[in-house]
Amino acid sequence: MGLWKITSNGPSKVKETKLKEEKLLEEHLEEWITQDSSILGESLLVFGRQVTIPDTKDRLDLLAVDPNGSITVIELKRGQMKDPVDIQSLRYASYVSKWDFQDFENTARNYFGKVGDAEFNFNELFESFCSEAGIDDIPDINRDQRIIIVGSAVREKLGSVALWLRAHNIDIKLIEVQAYKEGSDLFIEPSTIVPVAVGRFDSVGKTGPEGQPWLADGKAWHLEKRCSPKTKEMLLLLDQVVQEEFGIEGPRWSQKYYVAYPVNDFNWLSVHTKPRFLVLDFLVKAGAFKTEELAERLAVEKFDTDESLAEKLGMPSTVFVKNRNPTSDRIRLRAKEDFDVKSKTFVEFLKDAYKAFPK
Repeated sequence: MGLWKITSNGPSKVKETKLKEEKLLEEHLEEWITQDSSILGESLLVFGRQVTIPDTKDRLDLLAVDPNGSITVIELKRGQMKDPVDIQSLRYASYVSKWDFQDFENTARNYFGKVGDAEFNFNELFESFCSEAGIDDIPDINRDQRIIIVGSAVREKLGSVALWLRAHNIDIKLIEVQAYKEGSDLFIEPSTIVPVAVGRFDSVGKTGPEGQPWLADGKAWHLEKRCSPKTKEMLLLLDQVVQEEFGIEGPRWSQKYYVAYPVNDFNWLSVHTKPRFLVLDFLVKAGAFKTEELAERLAVEKFDTDESLAEKLGMPSTVFVKNRNPTSDRIRLRAKEDFDVKSKTFVEFLKDAYKAFPK
């Protein structure tokens, strides 16, 4: 439909152009995306540019990670996206699927100009990125890989391949970039071609939350699908303790990743369900608890933000206190399967945490 400028004389259509005609190269697209990845319609942490793959002659345009921990290969074409780009991108994704955390940290260190900087911590950077994206439960890096291909026009053959790959659970995204020009001003309009956006009104008139079982039966979703038998038992025991001691509303089961116990419309306690452990987040008054004192009290380890992700996952039950704002802190307790949620020490802590809720 084009781009229109509204003037005092009415609408005026802005002239369409091509990136190639404006003498813009893939490097310009790279620069725009590194400056603001939301130009691709999502939040991405870009940490590699023109990344050379060891033992090959291949070099991928941009390397990023999304808030789910998926490594994202981004390939850019200023002209039409032709057939070889799909094979090329799949090849790159296959390469990085074999990388470990240190490979990604080295790539990020080079990208951010931190070579030789002993203080550089890619995991800390990733955790901050996830927090800014609203993700509290930090995922593993490189559990999966994704592909984003950006260019001026998608050819039918490439579109067909992309749809086939998505049908076989390969996460590939095609973005067309249309350019417009008015005087010396250049405008671009990125549009996601694959996958096709879900219609805004598709759910109107539906009788149930199709495809979202946590909305249909959240309790069964968390206990049977998210938890292992052991963490299921832990969650049920925890719920019993909370109900007996406080009698507060909850839990609310309708979130995909966690169940919540609200107080005054705020979640005092959120329990992130996992097969190997539960993550308990408490909202408390700022300064009410200290990490070191709480770790000693609960006989758990202090969660060290300087540890690598792999080391963190191998740790026993851990705790840390993080400031949220001037009035509140968040306590995060990662309770492994051997953690006793009915112990006298933990129940006393629950009572203190409840009293410390910032009402």
